[in-house]
Amino acid sequence: MFNIRRIYTPNSFSEDRSDYKIINSGIQAMQKRCVLLFLVLCVSLVPYASAAEFQVNFLKKPPSIMYNLFYEKYELDLDLQITEVASQSPDGKRKVTGLKVIPENGMQKQDFGATVLARVSSDGTSGKLVFVCRTLHRCMSIRKKISDHPLFIQQAVQFAPFGTQGPIPTQFGAVRSASGPAPVPAEVVFQRHLDNSLSFAQNWHGYVKGFGDPSGNYWMGLEQLLAMTKDRHCQLIYEGVRIDNGKLMRGTFKRFGLHGADENYKLVLEDQEPGGDLWKGTAEYFNAMQFSTFDADNDKYKGECTKEQGHNAGWWYKDCHRLNPNSWITTSPSFCWNWCSAVDVNKIDICIKSTKLSFSCS
Repeated sequence: MFNIRRIYTPNSFSEDRSDYKIINSGIQAMQKRCVLLFLVLCVSLVPYASAAEFQVNFLKKPPSIMYNLFYEKYELDLDLQITEVASQSPDGKRKVTGLKVIPENGMQKQDFGATVLARVSSDGTSGKLVFVCRTLHRCMSIRKKISDHPLFIQQAVQFAPFGTQGPIPTQFGAVRSASGPAPVPAEVVFQRHLDNSLSFAQNWHGYVKGFGDPSGNYWMGLEQLLAMTKDRHCQLIYEGVRIDNGKLMRGTFKRFGLHGADENYKLVLEDQEPGGDLWKGTAEYFNAMQFSTFDADNDKYKGECTKEQGHNAGWWYKDCHRLNPNSWITTSPSFCWNWCSAVDVNKIDICIKSTKLSFSCS
C-alpha cells in the first residue's frame, strides 16, 4: 500500500554501507555508459577515415627559396600534389582543405631548425611543404640536405589530410609520400660576396687565378671557371639579398660559359629564365662582353667602368652594368648605381648586401 523509502541519517549511513555501495556502483556504471554514448555520437558526427583516401606526393621540382614579406622570414617551398585514391563516397564529395605535417623516424619539427607547415590550394589538389626560416642560410642548409639526400624528406614526414566529406568535417587517413622531390642540380659556387672584409678591387692576375675563401668572400678564378664549364651545357644562377627589405633576388640563365684567355674570358650568357627577379634584358646586355679589371680595360665604355662605376672591382662590364655583384657593398639603399647592385624587373637599381653566383652543368 505504501512506498517505504529509507532516509539515511549519519548513523544509519554508517550502519547500512552495503546499500550505499550498491547505489554508488550503479551510478558509476551509468556514468560510464553516458561517456561511451557521448564518444560514439562524437565519432559519428566527425568521421575519421582509417584507410588512406588521399595520396600526397612531391612534384618532381627542386625546392625553391623565397622571402615572405608578411612574416619577414625566408621560406623553402616543396611543391605537392594531392590525389584522391579511394572511390567516391556515397556520403558526398571529399575535399582536402589542410595537411597536418607529422615528423617520422624519431624526427621532431624542431630538428629541421625551422618551422614546418603545409599549405593547400583552394581546390584541394595541390599544396606546398613549407620550411619557415629565420635566416637565408638556414633555408639554404635545408635545401642542400634535401639535395644531397633526396629520400630524406620523404622518409622524415607523413601527411595527415583533413577536409570535408560532403558537408561534414572529416579527418582522412595519414599517408607517406610515395615520391621525393627532384634533387637540386649540383651547383658550384664561383662567387660569394658577403661583406667588405675582403676587397674585390683585385687586379687582372687576381681575377684570373682567384682569391678569398670558398666558405666566405670568394672568387673562384676565371681560369678554373673556364676549365669547369668548357664544352659543357651549363646554367648560371644569380642570388642577391636586397638591403631594403631582405628579399632574395634570383635569376637563372640557361646558357652560361666563357671563351678563352685570348678573348679575355668573353662571357656567354643567354636564355634568361622568365619569372625571375632580374631585368629581362640582363642576358642580352652582358652576352659577349669581355672581362675587365682596373688594370685591364676591356669594356665598351668611353671611360673605364671598373674605376668609375665599379669601385675597382672586376666584371664583364659593357657601358657599364645592369648587375654589379663585385662592387663595394653600401649600407644605404638610397643610391645604388656605383655599388653592389642589380636591376630588377622594373628597371630599378636595387642595392644588394650579399651575392652568390653559381653554375650547374649537365
